Amino acid sequence: MPIACSDPQQTLLDAPIPTIIDTSAASSAAGADALRIGALSRLRSITAGAGAGDSPWMFAGLLTDEWKSSDTFSQRNETDQRQVQDNNANLTPILRDLYRTRTSAREAINALRTYAPTPAANIGQMYLVMGIAETYVAEWFCNGAPIAETDNPPPASNAEVYALAAVHLDSALSNSTASDAFSVSIKNGAAIAKGRVLIEQGKFAEAAAAVAGVPTSYQLTATFSLTSGSNQIWSLNTSAKRWTVGDSFDVSGIIKNALPFASAKDPRVPVTGTTLGTSPAGRGFDNSTNFIFTTLWGRTDPAPVLSGIDARLIEAEAKLNTNDFAGMMTILNALRAAPQNLGVITTPTMAALATPANKTDAVNLFFREKALWTFSRGQRLGDLRRLIRVYGRAPDGSDTFPAGTFFKGGTYGTDVNFPVTVDEQNNTSFKACTDRKA
Repeated sequence: MPIACSDPQQTLLDAPIPTIIDTSAASSAAGADALRIGALSRLRSITAGAGAGDSPWMFAGLLTDEWKSSDTFSQRNETDQRQVQDNNANLTPILRDLYRTRTSAREAINALRTYAPTPAANIGQMYLVMGIAETYVAEWFCNGAPIAETDNPPPASNAEVYALAAVHLDSALSNSTASDAFSVSIKNGAAIAKGRVLIEQGKFAEAAAAVAGVPTSYQLTATFSLTSGSNQIWSLNTSAKRWTVGDSFDVSGIIKNALPFASAKDPRVPVTGTTLGTSPAGRGFDNSTNFIFTTLWGRTDPAPVLSGIDARLIEAEAKLNTNDFAGMMTILNALRAAPQNLGVITTPTMAALATPANKTDAVNLFFREKALWTFSRGQRLGDLRRLIRVYGRAPDGSDTFPAGTFFKGGTYGTDVNFPVTVDEQNNTSFKACTDRKA
């Protein structure tokens, strides 16, 4: 069912996986819309789907504490260990798909402007796709990722990529001012995406203002089906057993900084299996790691790319940064007090949390709550980097990312982002990351 149907919030990405589209054939309204649908499928491939391999959301979560490798692939194990090489064959298609997504959206914008300028929200939707892809590049990758729309683009800092994403998200908003349901849906999505960029830029008051009008119930989802492709979080976790839900401990002992996603028994991250002992879910693909799978998503379940819950979390972080801890807790406890739809499951009412007494405790509580609300939706890596960049934690991530003994041998490394992969060296303006700082 295409996005222009009667339920736009639930069918954003319900489109077939495209092959290479000949843009010269898009010289009609139908052709322009085909490019738009293709770009939507590209967006699905950089969220819970996969263009040529792993779900990008999961891979970003593997570098943090959301996921652990229960696999034999060195590419996944080194990522879990925070020692990612620039020839990592599982990372390469993720960066490539991010670039392809924004390129596809740009091609669609050009065609829509010429052949199908109305509804303008279709153009706004494509700017939203571009902004999301650019945000992921800035949140997940090192400084120096080429992003300009030119041949052999030069390296760009994360700050420059965030600024570019903000411009495109402003264009999404300006093209989505009509009052019909589809336009309102795109406007709300663009507002959340813009708020997320502003938070990453440390512009907290502006971020809160950007999302103020978005209802908590709002969602734009990536959809999946047996014909268009499975939800890769189900495929790689529940089905293939190559990824297991992360925990705050494992066979090597306590994992410094890691949250207990697997053992907390929190309704926002429902799981089957245990980290220690005999797991009811058995062993992972490597036949040695205890297996734990989440029941958040099944094979064809939709995954929220943007959610009104995200809007409330942006507002709560803005309160945190004015030292209004009581105001932050009012927002967080309101989310806990009411059933919230996470795409498939609906959370039960949860008890209120006490207001922290100081900034350190408030930061820790906020980022724990956010991690549980946004599990495996591509946000955790950006959040941990922001704890370093904005909140002043250790630059090597030793007080944010998993640290200490790695359960498959050795110790955790110091990576706090992904490198730009070696195939970009075909770009004569690029040699390597400018730096690997947060």
